[in-house]
Amino acid sequence: MDTQFRPPSSRQQIPLEGSQGDGMIPLSYVLSGMMLYGGLGWLGSRYLHQGWMLPTGFIVGLVMSMYLIIKRYGRAGRDNELQGS
Repeated sequence: MDTQFRPPSSRQQIPLEGSQGDGMIPLSYVLSGMMLYGGLGWLGSRYLHQGWMLPTGFIVGLVMSMYLIIKRYGRAGRDNELQGS
């Protein structure tokens, strides 16, 4: 019998029970987008002495993360509606 533990491959996702992780992935997209682009805005603001770059970085990060969320999860709702009719 094969009783060895095999870790999941990098492409294989471990399913969470129920809807436990449904909101965590989009939340992590929003937070990481704002941190990444906010950090770039902070660096630009600090070294170029332009105060507008930090808030612009936060806004760009938020917009980019919302775009990724809509692109990834927006189609599933439309596909389900089309299949139901």
